[in-house]
Amino acid sequence: MTNALEGGVAVVTGAGGGIGAAVARTLADAGMSLVLADRSRSLLDAAAATMPREATVITAVGDVGDPSHHAALVTAAEDLGGLTVSVQNAGVVLPGLSWEVPIEQWELQIRVNYWGVVHGVRAALTAMTRRGVGHVVAVASGAGLVATPGLAPYVSSKHAVVGLMESVRHELARAAPGVKASVVCPGNIRTPMTANSLAAAGVAEERLSPVAQQVADTVREGVDHGAAPETVADAVLEALGTGRFWVLPQPEVAIGALDRVQRIVDGREPVDLLG
Repeated sequence: MTNALEGGVAVVTGAGGGIGAAVARTLADAGMSLVLADRSRSLLDAAAATMPREATVITAVGDVGDPSHHAALVTAAEDLGGLTVSVQNAGVVLPGLSWEVPIEQWELQIRVNYWGVVHGVRAALTAMTRRGVGHVVAVASGAGLVATPGLAPYVSSKHAVVGLMESVRHELARAAPGVKASVVCPGNIRTPMTANSLAAAGVAEERLSPVAQQVADTVREGVDHGAAPETVADAVLEALGTGRFWVLPQPEVAIGALDRVQRIVDGREPVDLLG
């Protein structure tokens, strides 16, 4: 597995901490050169400092909602020897009831979580399909397989990413079978995503309605007690070795998705996973 990646080049977005930084370190340990991207220069520099000393690391600050940013990342990877792996990981989550979340926060979450992946996948696959080899990975969420209250923009965008990657997988099987696709659906992972999301939105922690605040507190508690980001990084590395499409690092996510499908088959009401 490691030997297959050694000498390759990986692009990782949202690499300024959490899952992105953990994935980047794992790929660097496997012998890959890195092109790391994030919206925050300070977070990106701090993450780059944790990479193995011998690794080649290029950093780029930018907006994943801008296709030209992704074009520049792919160009940097090509200059290092050719893009091998693309990990689209950048994400934003801002809680609130769907009719109360300001529309600009809806738009930010869709721009980063969905359009960021669309632009990143398109840029990566233009290079990969030309050579007939590569692997594109999108980090969605367990929220891309099951829905929770109080996170409608996030849930919507992550469901869209799962659908996008399924379609991409089928397209590659027909048009470029040497290029692989995977979608990652983690559960609760200990990351500073909430604080980083508020910074991305340019807002302080907002006063939410009582119901939305209860949901936000439940989500935060789950994240605070979640698995380490390396759980996801290890699962991504395994998928790169096996070509696995569905990457669910935590079994409870699969159980929740299975329960959802059974409820659809039975015509039963969906369950509120936050209780």
